[in-house]
Amino acid sequence: MQELVRLYGAKHPDVDVVAQFSAFDDYWDRLATQTAGRFAPDVMRMSMSYLADYADRGALTDLSPYLGKAIHIDDMAPDIADSARIDGTYYGVSQSSIANAAFVNRDLVAALGVPDVDESWTWADFGTWAKEVGAARDDVCGSMDQGGSLQLFESYVREHGTEMFTPDGSNLAFDQGVLEEWWAYWDDLRAHRGAPPAAVSAEVAGFDTWPLAKGTTPVGFGWVQQVAFVQPFLDGPLDILTPPTAGTGTSGLFVKCLDFWSIASTSSQPDEAARIIDFLVNDDDAIRTLGIVLGVPPSQRAIDLLDLDAGSAEQRAVDYVGRVADVVPPAPPAWPLGYNELLSLFTKLGQDIAFGEAGVSDAATEFFEQSARVLR
Repeated sequence: MQELVRLYGAKHPDVDVVAQFSAFDDYWDRLATQTAGRFAPDVMRMSMSYLADYADRGALTDLSPYLGKAIHIDDMAPDIADSARIDGTYYGVSQSSIANAAFVNRDLVAALGVPDVDESWTWADFGTWAKEVGAARDDVCGSMDQGGSLQLFESYVREHGTEMFTPDGSNLAFDQGVLEEWWAYWDDLRAHRGAPPAAVSAEVAGFDTWPLAKGTTPVGFGWVQQVAFVQPFLDGPLDILTPPTAGTGTSGLFVKCLDFWSIASTSSQPDEAARIIDFLVNDDDAIRTLGIVLGVPPSQRAIDLLDLDAGSAEQRAVDYVGRVADVVPPAPPAWPLGYNELLSLFTKLGQDIAFGEAGVSDAATEFFEQSARVLR
């Protein structure tokens, strides 16, 4: 990002761009304070997790008047280009395309002497296999614990025939029993070494602490571009597979954007801010500089510009998105107002179950009760 700012300054010496940086969690605390004080940065990195909240408080500029003029998005796929559109208003320009993925250390699978895996797996198959992995060696468990992952759970929900939220975003749209199934599933895996003990999973922070990166599980899950962040900690290449399915015949996987560039509604220079955004997503040098740090680039032209090494983790991530984009159902709408609060709640309740501080049924009831309060 610092190199991108330098590049823009070199190409536009008449414009003085000042960048502000924070760690991810600190960034959102800082941005909330700046927005409340009406001194938010002109251009900001916006996440789908927070988009509806900032749009609802009137903190973001409608970018529709800039599209096709100062900002060009005509070579983006429709699902990606429209990811930040809420009720017809365009609040952000997509920086990337992402999808949930499973990362597999096949070298470890072979060393353990357990059967190999492929994309025909269901969650039931995966659970049986993960327990077999845990029984193969005392220092290995089957999979990283995903019980607290709301974003992977969303795909699970979609495979049960509904979206996670109602069309207006005011309520959950799935049955509580689906959530109880999910949490009971991961609780069972933890009990049989299919997933690590709660204390181990609670220590996961950066990518270097992922059990997958440490070689203590052969499988992990995440947004596909994260393979490039985990790969450096392993000798052999990580394979990228679609996550297991519920076996319903319906795919819950989706491709959409998670990160955007937005303009503060308080910006005194929105026209220049729009030109900066166009630079970030369309300038050849900017595209090459950013690579897939925020996800796979949102257009084929940008992907081609990267000219990635065929065997690199980055190219594997690009290939994965290209492979699944044409076969998965349309992406869900932008996550609703209050999503980030639910994201944190889901993780906390999943951890409470893992530590034995809450039962599956009680935790699911609390999630539904709190969702009724948060969503509106």
